[in-house]
Amino acid sequence: MNPMTSPRLLRTAAQPVEAAKALLRRIGCELDFATAFVSLTGNSEWPALIEHATAVIEGCTGDLAAAVAEAEAILTPIGVAAKAYTIHCVGHGHIDMNWMWSWQETVATTHDTFQSVLQLMREYPSLTFSQSQASVYALMEKYHPELFEEIKLRIAEGRWEVTAVHWVEGDKNLASGESLARHLLYTRQYTKEKFGLDAADLPLDWEPDTFGHANTIPTILAQGGVKFYYACRLGGGFDHAVTGEFPRPKLFWWQGPDGSRVLVNKESTWYNSYVNIGDNIALPAVEFFKDTQLTDWINVFGIGNHGGGPTRVEIEYLLETATWPIYPSVTFGTAKNWYEKVAAGDLSHLPVLDHELNYEFTGCYTTQTLITQSNRFGENYCVEAETLAAITGRDSRTLLREAWINILFNQFHDILPGSGVRQTREHAMALFQETGAITGAIKREAGKALATNLPTNLLLPPSDGGQGVGNAFANGAGAGIGAMESGLSKSAGGGSVRPYVIYNPCAWERTEAVTVRLYDTGFEPGRIIARDEHGNNHPTFFLTRGDDWGHSYIDVLFFAQSVPATGYKTYALCEGKVTVEAPQVKALPRDVFETPFGMLRFDRYKGGLVEVHHQESGITFLEGDFESLGEWELTKEQPRGMTAWVLGGPVESQAVAVSGHHVHGVTRNRGTSYPSGTSMAYVVHQQLKVPGTKSTIKVQYLIHGFAPRVDVTAEIDWREIGDAERGIPGLRVHFPFDGYEGLPIRFETPFGSVVREDSDGEEVPGLRYTHVPLDTGGFTLLNDSKYGFMVEGGNLAMRVIRSSFDPDHAPEVCKHTIRYSMVFHDTDVDASDLTRMGAAFNHPLIAFPAGVHEGEGPLSKSFASVETPNVLLTSLKKAEDGNGIVLRLVEYDGQDCEAVVTLAEGFGKTATVTDLMENPSAGVASFDARTLRVQIRANSLVSVRLQ
Repeated sequence: MNPMTSPRLLRTAAQPVEAAKALLRRIGCELDFATAFVSLTGNSEWPALIEHATAVIEGCTGDLAAAVAEAEAILTPIGVAAKAYTIHCVGHGHIDMNWMWSWQETVATTHDTFQSVLQLMREYPSLTFSQSQASVYALMEKYHPELFEEIKLRIAEGRWEVTAVHWVEGDKNLASGESLARHLLYTRQYTKEKFGLDAADLPLDWEPDTFGHANTIPTILAQGGVKFYYACRLGGGFDHAVTGEFPRPKLFWWQGPDGSRVLVNKESTWYNSYVNIGDNIALPAVEFFKDTQLTDWINVFGIGNHGGGPTRVEIEYLLETATWPIYPSVTFGTAKNWYEKVAAGDLSHLPVLDHELNYEFTGCYTTQTLITQSNRFGENYCVEAETLAAITGRDSRTLLREAWINILFNQFHDILPGSGVRQTREHAMALFQETGAITGAIKREAGKALATNLPTNLLLPPSDGGQGVGNAFANGAGAGIGAMESGLSKSAGGGSVRPYVIYNPCAWERTEAVTVRLYDTGFEPGRIIARDEHGNNHPTFFLTRGDDWGHSYIDVLFFAQSVPATGYKTYALCEGKVTVEAPQVKALPRDVFETPFGMLRFDRYKGGLVEVHHQESGITFLEGDFESLGEWELTKEQPRGMTAWVLGGPVESQAVAVSGHHVHGVTRNRGTSYPSGTSMAYVVHQQLKVPGTKSTIKVQYLIHGFAPRVDVTAEIDWREIGDAERGIPGLRVHFPFDGYEGLPIRFETPFGSVVREDSDGEEVPGLRYTHVPLDTGGFTLLNDSKYGFMVEGGNLAMRVIRSSFDPDHAPEVCKHTIRYSMVFHDTDVDASDLTRMGAAFNHPLIAFPAGVHEGEGPLSKSFASVETPNVLLTSLKKAEDGNGIVLRLVEYDGQDCEAVVTLAEGFGKTATVTDLMENPSAGVASFDARTLRVQIRANSLVSVRLQ
């Protein structure tokens, strides 16, 4: 209609002004819809009808209701056709967990939203409502049980739809595969127990606000009984780089690496009413109908973020549109019904996307360092604790569920990605501390159970004469020391012989460094040996000495060799003479070290490595004095707003110079001061002063001869706060490989990996490893808590700290400790090998102190060993119902295969393939009480119950 028509008709209409406004809105929406509908159907006769009806309205001089009725009569053929199309209106209230507010405000927000919805349901019998996140139901059950009971009634009635298959609407790039599996396990367990809902009742993963989606999500969801996916942020938002097609199709199949698919509806408008589509809900529906060739569209409505849900105004309006004759059918419904109706038709024409759906808010990979670190640590602790509980026969299911759910809650898409306020961070860290306490206690008790029946007296050296006999924890030394994060302390006992049970959390044999703290020994550091069950005396490397609360200590490092898969090996620390030599490292002038694998040269001015040569293959990874591998950089971003979410403008970088350099373990020639001799290890200490700041970094590099790698620990005293004027300060570590531009870099994703090329300075997500393939061999960067990486011009960088300042103005000011490792390969490396390296680095060998006593158990033992090279064991736990053990196996190299696992006796007699909820599933497994065999598809996972 002519823009001047409505004001004129409001002045001349016979009806009251409000009634006239409603009539004009109605006919205006109908005419606009009819015009758009012509473009969908291509009917050549309808434009004349629309023109005629428009003329009737514009010619009205009094009775507007009569004019509208006449116009609608003219448009009747269009209206009849339109009713074959349906808009399904789904009420929703998006509730962010602890986003810009505290936990107690989240509880109040949830209550107020649900109370409003329940009242509206009483008033409007046709109203339906859909709500995701098990967390919101759990908090209503805990804090508002009466309201929870009414919600249960509405669920049973079918008007309140539960769309929760995850504990929260969580991050899908930074969570581990096991975390995503636990979301499905514990959420489905909860919805079954509280509401009687099976997986078939909950086929939809509701993730409208999640900041990007990893490539393996369809594979994981399929094993959790999920068929459908609802999302908004699928890459390319806020001018970020995008993977694959853009713009995304409105409806498409998303395929995981193993071929599993979920049907994705990309929200055409938005999931919050206040940023929605205005009065005419039929216009986006027509666009959806055109793009998908379907006749049903879902319209999610309701106020959200801080809750709220549907409003009375919205409900009344939608009920009104259902009465309009020249309009699609409008009905209230559930998301499940819409998806199932759509899926029942022929969808073979829909596009298939088989890649990650990224990137969104790339600053969130590295904001709030404490939260991201606690996520990784918490995931690791939970997996370690549940395996130890299972192999020692402990029933810790209730505690482990609590520990896991704390971590899962913190994976909400505004908590783990760091876009919350101070209260968000404080609550997240409190939950992590509880998880650390729970898992630390479980591991400690399991460690005692492992050690109790071991004949550690057999480890006594012949010269001891029984003097080593004593209780492991009799002298109170080290009480609580080292338990700040993990809850697992270094507390140990006395005596001249100190047995330790070295536990390997991974399902393959490992030879790796172990550090132990020996209290009140009187030992001469140079004479300490690690004695194994065969009477071999292995060398140790003295690290430091000190005092803890009235007890003196010595820290020593030794290499526990061939520790059995998911098992243990027992050593005794005592004084003695070395009988087994370790591979040696030679220290040379100019900060050069020769290992059995090659030569390393450190840069004592810029930090990091300035030369790396592999001896046997002749590969030179780095050569020259211009750039250092592992050089630290101070960065400063120019803010573009939303600093927690969005990386700033042009980034300035400045090298962080070394202010102090020292090599621990070196013997020097008294005349020349040059290094002389060899050692099993050296530790290079470097102190760095961040230019123009009060922040400092202490970096320790461990060099040894057991593997071609350098393990790094960095302690950062960070005192910088960003602001709009000074920008966003940060730190990253730089790994230059000039001349290798455009090479595909492999990053770990949940239960898989993804290959990406140059990211043009954009930061991208990754988990435990990043691998750079070179012309010959390659370089792998392992990390214990980092998630954001940049690849540009052949250079790799790992973000360490980023001081965003809104909504939390100072999230990073504290002392940080991180670990990373630089690994050098002379051959190509498979994804499965990379995953092993990442897993091992994140699950170091654990040293459990033991007493000296008699026993009947073996001094070394494996509980589970995966014999198939391309398959890894990611979980070994007690089944949730208490019946048997559940193992999870993942294939990483893209090969269909039979996975073979060798197990200790006592795990049961039968094997059953299950889904992620531990219910029987398709697949065949055989088990002969020691050997498990099960088929696994390429890039897939399989869970097996043994009982």
